[in-house]
Amino acid sequence: MSTLIAVLALVIALAAAVVAWRLQRANKTLRAETIGLLWRLEQADMSAPRGAYGELPPADRLLSIRILNPLELASAQTKVATMLHRVRPALLSKMVYEQAAESLRERLADEGVVAEVKVHADR
Repeated sequence: MSTLIAVLALVIALAAAVVAWRLQRANKTLRAETIGLLWRLEQADMSAPRGAYGELPPADRLLSIRILNPLELASAQTKVATMLHRVRPALLSKMVYEQAAESLRERLADEGVVAEVKVHADR
């Protein structure tokens, strides 16, 4: 009886490993497709005539900001940022974006601008 349970456990473990491997492959494929689609979208957006944006309704317009120097910004605020960047660069970047979004919200509100400021993760 214990041999049957051991064999059954082995079969289940092998099946789980096969499923995990297939999911990992599917995930890699989807990531590659997503990157390709994002690249095509960026190219299409850059090649679109500038007058095309004027035809969009105001609700469909979006202002995008990409911070190109998150480490320098964080390092100017605190010396711990350099160490954090070495250990957890994604966390540091997230913190910089959250701080920038908060600062932008405050400045826009001071100017009387009613805006929705969100941080979107690209990948």
